[in-house]
Amino acid sequence: MGTENLGILDILAAERSIYQTHFRFFRLVDTRQYERIGSCFTPNADIEYRIMPGPPQYFNGRDEFVNFMLAGGKSSGSAVAHVGGQSTVVWEDGRPRLLAYATVWHWASTHTESGAHRPADWTTIGYIEDDYERFEGDWLIAKRLVTPVAGLVAAGAAPGLGRRTPQRASDYE
Repeated sequence: MGTENLGILDILAAERSIYQTHFRFFRLVDTRQYERIGSCFTPNADIEYRIMPGPPQYFNGRDEFVNFMLAGGKSSGSAVAHVGGQSTVVWEDGRPRLLAYATVWHWASTHTESGAHRPADWTTIGYIEDDYERFEGDWLIAKRLVTPVAGLVAAGAAPGLGRRTPQRASDYE
């Protein structure tokens, strides 16, 4: 479906639906609702992640991707948080493509033994290229490529425990 066949309101509605799918995926992963992430992809979606340590990860179809996510389990105490960055929808050859940045924070455990919050274990900034198709009335991801924008941060410091901040002018001398 090319944009020449769509009116401006149709394009705006399509792009709104695309953004809803994009952010719904983040929310479902962050809340560990892995069994529902397939609702963001077409059945035969081509999914490729080149952002994790190790070789690229390829998934042929949404079921293969969902099964991979479910096999990882929902370990107690671990967490992930996706923070969406700049994004835009461009129409290439009559098809919508979402181009976006996302910062993803990962915790092996969100709390210390005493119950205090702890910093993330690592984070990465990814670049997302998603091609969308209309499927059963919804705009879903038909092809995904996620690549790194910057390196991984493997360690952090809790807020306030970093570099000393001068309190008076004499501290600068």
